[in-house]
Amino acid sequence: MRVVATIRVGALAAACLAALAACSSAPPAQVGVVRGVAVDTDGKALPGITVSLQAPDGKLVQTVTTGEDGGYNFPAVPVGQYRVLSTFAGYTTTAPLDAMVTPSGLAYLPKLVLASPQ
Repeated sequence: MRVVATIRVGALAAACLAALAACSSAPPAQVGVVRGVAVDTDGKALPGITVSLQAPDGKLVQTVTTGEDGGYNFPAVPVGQYRVLSTFAGYTTTAPLDAMVTPSGLAYLPKLVLASPQ
């Protein structure tokens, strides 16, 4: 009986190792992160600004609020092309930013510049 139990435990261990190997060879998740900073035309950080991530068809994907340093972070964004823009209390985006999330998973953008109200 002891030999049979040892064989079963060994077979179970081998099956577990095979399952782990299969999981580790799975393709990476097809999502990434879009990060950037919102500033005014003088280059000053804009905290508390709502920043939107839009799909090419105009559909809203995510919305976040900038931190004290003007930084924003869109987590878990599917691979693809997006547009980053914002408006806040009369501020308008001087030029929307295009973001391409690739399978490498990270897209850093130049500064999102918002013009102050006239």
